[in-house]
Amino acid sequence: MFSLFPSFSLPGVRIDQKIWQLAWPMILANISIPLLGFVDTAVIGHLSSSHFLAGTALASLYISVVFWLLGFLRMSTTGLVAQAMGAQNTHKAAFHLWQALLLGFLLAMIIIVFQAPLFQLIQTLSSDDVSMQQTYDAAKTYFDIRIWAAPLVLSNMALTGFLIGSGKTKWVLKALLVCNLVNLLADLLFVPVLGWGVAGVAMASVLAELVQFTMLFSLIWPQLKTVKVKLAEVLSGWSVLLKMNGNLFLRSALLQLCLSFMTIYATQFGTQAVAINSIMMQFFLFISFSLDGVAFALESLVGNTFGQNKKRRLAGYIKRGLVIGLAFSLAYTVFYILFVDAIVALLTNIEALVSGIQEYYVWIFIMPLTSVLSFLFDGIFVGLGWDKKMRNSMFIAALMFLLCVFIFQDLGNHGLWIAFSSFMLMRGLAQGLMMKRHLF
Repeated sequence: MFSLFPSFSLPGVRIDQKIWQLAWPMILANISIPLLGFVDTAVIGHLSSSHFLAGTALASLYISVVFWLLGFLRMSTTGLVAQAMGAQNTHKAAFHLWQALLLGFLLAMIIIVFQAPLFQLIQTLSSDDVSMQQTYDAAKTYFDIRIWAAPLVLSNMALTGFLIGSGKTKWVLKALLVCNLVNLLADLLFVPVLGWGVAGVAMASVLAELVQFTMLFSLIWPQLKTVKVKLAEVLSGWSVLLKMNGNLFLRSALLQLCLSFMTIYATQFGTQAVAINSIMMQFFLFISFSLDGVAFALESLVGNTFGQNKKRRLAGYIKRGLVIGLAFSLAYTVFYILFVDAIVALLTNIEALVSGIQEYYVWIFIMPLTSVLSFLFDGIFVGLGWDKKMRNSMFIAALMFLLCVFIFQDLGNHGLWIAFSSFMLMRGLAQGLMMKRHLF
């Protein structure tokens, strides 16, 4: 029988197996997400005008960035719940979930109330060319519908964080797969069959979020209702949660700034540089599938063990997690070296891009090695509740990024990739030094 509040002491189960048991569902879940984006693009791409596709892409990217910046809600919930589970304090775990749900709802209401100026920001930051008006019209149609999913999206972050912190990553996978399947089927029904166009894609996304919320909450509720958490408790004691989420928000904002800079600054080097960087970022996304899965497992196991105050086991999870992550990064490097041409061919058939990207292969080959530590330490730090250290390490890495951009600006787009590689490497090194100083 499924139990929401399990014991993590499983005698005879090796550390590597426990990490993998939690990691593989999240790896599959990560892989399913870009496949859905492919379907969205395909159904809109077959409409009568490119304005529909451009508008949907613009609004979808913007909304994704807004929600991504609020992803601290998932991370903080995972870390706090994992530690509470380790201390066998189911009441505290339930308390953290209710507070996260309430905070998510309040943030969602702010987004909905200010949706008009939020959309206006898209036009302010984009071109004011008259020819873009149809694109903006399509973007507004999508935005005005999709934005109402904010309460569901943020609630799902909290519920997902709770389940990861509880070590129930398989349930997260099941909910996400059903959500993506519903989105896919709704896309096909609403757009080609019913002819709802851009509005249909947006409504499919809202419906999918509703299905995911229903699945996650129905899973949690039978056990959650047995733990009595008073409303007065939920409404008090916000200082820890707000401080933690504030630090994680700043960390996410700095990360998004550096990632966005890769596209924005590349415009100085021409359209081809922007296109090449876009393709190379797909290689980075591919790396995140596996490394994020390992990081999610470490969030749960490290947080739980830290809550139990079992330092020897904690060190074991951290060390083996790093070994597993490094093995993945080496495998990615070998895979990229062997199949980089084939992968590029799948991503584009434009001759100028295929030939132009070849001089950037070195950055693709070292990408897994320079990025691996930052992914893994993020998971470890979330489990430990080291939100301030996550913020500080990201600040150090962002400074390194900007410094490298300035130093290597004469190298053009290659200088930008030196900066990005240094940024990812510095994130991991800074976090590693912090962990060695404060934990071991």
